[in-house]
Amino acid sequence: MKRLATISAIVLALSLAGCATPEKQADVPSKDTLACELSGQRLVIRFLPDEVRMVSPEGDPVVLQKVPAASGVRYTNGLIEIRGGGGPISNPGRLVYIRDGNGWTLENCAPLMVPGAAK
Repeated sequence: MKRLATISAIVLALSLAGCATPEKQADVPSKDTLACELSGQRLVIRFLPDEVRMVSPEGDPVVLQKVPAASGVRYTNGLIEIRGGGGPISNPGRLVYIRDGNGWTLENCAPLMVPGAAK
């Protein structure tokens, strides 16, 4: 009987250990995604090799294709454009959001902080 109680205690302890809350990993900067401000609203932009994916300030998903630019980078879908210096995500240079012929400089752009890899 004592042996059964010991086995039961071990099984209970192991099952409770599996339920422990995992340690939260520190957030790290994304390698391909920026968070910027556009007229006080947050704009998240993900840079892929030949396109940009973002959510417009109105909340609509937008995909922009990379097109040739005289300097820097340019992404457009014919209605919306993102233009910029073409630097790395950590320092992309000045980015401009263009819609209906009007342009706004994106401010406070920084790599989006995402959860770190589990250990």
